[in-house]
Amino acid sequence: MSLARKPQRCGWVAVWLAMVLSLGCAATGSARAEDGTDTPPVVVRTSSRPDQTAIIGQHVRVFVDVLFRDGMAHPPRVGLPAMDAAQVFRFETQATSLSDGIRGRTYVGQRFEFALYTRRGGTLTIPAANVVLLDRNGHETGVVSGTALTLSVTVPPGVDPSQVVTASTRLSAHETWAPAPDAAYKAGDALVRTITREVADVPGSALPDIRFSAPDGVRVYGEAARIDDRIERGDLTGERTDRATYVFETAGRFDLPAVSQTWWDLESDRLRTVTFPAVRVTVAAPPPSAMPPGGSPAAGPVRAWMLAVVFGSIILLTVLAVLARDRLAQAWKTWRLRWQQSERSMFNTLLRACRGDDPRAIYTAFSRWRDRLAERCRLEDHPEGATLMLATKDLERVLFCGGGSPQMWSVEQSRSLAKALRTLRSDVLQRLTSANTRNLPPLNPARLSSIRPRLLTARFKSLVKEAACGP
Repeated sequence: MSLARKPQRCGWVAVWLAMVLSLGCAATGSARAEDGTDTPPVVVRTSSRPDQTAIIGQHVRVFVDVLFRDGMAHPPRVGLPAMDAAQVFRFETQATSLSDGIRGRTYVGQRFEFALYTRRGGTLTIPAANVVLLDRNGHETGVVSGTALTLSVTVPPGVDPSQVVTASTRLSAHETWAPAPDAAYKAGDALVRTITREVADVPGSALPDIRFSAPDGVRVYGEAARIDDRIERGDLTGERTDRATYVFETAGRFDLPAVSQTWWDLESDRLRTVTFPAVRVTVAAPPPSAMPPGGSPAAGPVRAWMLAVVFGSIILLTVLAVLARDRLAQAWKTWRLRWQQSERSMFNTLLRACRGDDPRAIYTAFSRWRDRLAERCRLEDHPEGATLMLATKDLERVLFCGGGSPQMWSVEQSRSLAKALRTLRSDVLQRLTSANTRNLPPLNPARLSSIRPRLLTARFKSLVKEAACGP
């Protein structure tokens, strides 16, 4: 009897323990739910507009919401992976602040927006966003991911999905020429064609390239497109400018091909095309004077011949200079020494000294020039000899008389002396030239060489000093 009741009592005990454990777990779960400790610290939500279907080339707005349970220490970095079937842009706009309640807890964060433009029809999978979490100092603390989205992309009838498709509510374009196509052109001239397109809700970089072409006899050079996008009150306006230059190589009539832009109008659900018609340009032949009898420009061979002569001469002179560098250096030293010892060089040194107010430097330069001049002519035979002594009277009084002082000499006196010396030198050299051309050679040439210039200088100096100082 006791053995039969023992298993029954054990069963009741097991049932009672199971009920207690279940009630405890339920109480714990409800407490966690009330406390909110089972909610994630970061929530990432992804959505799009339109959310299910879109037209190829249409602007799809992709929103990534990042919410933080305990407050956002620093805005995260959010990015969408690249896709082969779509273009994704992230414009530099301020993110939108968010606040939401999840399971009784308050979450705060930001919404990030991406612009997506589909390039293929069919089902498009938008991959999950990559969210990098940052601390207050901007350092990475972790990475979380959002959820992927699926979008059905339709291709309207008449649209070629192999080309870049533009879908918008507004597109305008205009064309300019510089100069005008009907102007007078000749071979070698150029014509610039500029096409500017402006589209709503599409960036300029998402517009298709314009393919400029040209007939035979005309070369076309395209330039890099200029993009100028504007965002005003959240509305995007894209602008793209394409430019090409046509160069006419020969004379004739040329038809520059037409250019068109096809786009899908989202408001009227129809395909539209903006076309710039072809333009005919008449190019005349160059003037006959610019063409030789053979029919080819003569400037090219003549210029090449002249360049060959110039470069050949330069090379020949360089080789000769290298071979005779020692002789050239010696000749240069000899010429420089002769020039420094010439009367002209010494007179230039005297004039430079007269630009200042140092009487000693002026008199030193004057003495050297006077000695050199005395070697060329007999100053005592010319009236300019006495004039020369009078010109330096004030200078010698300052230097050699007892009452004089170098500080008494001024720049004005130096300039006056330089002016007098220029006139005196011109007269002396003119008389010397006249005497050499008119007079016969002296009967006794040794007389000139027998007079020592130093004795003549000493004689002039003593006479000037006596005249300056007085009795």
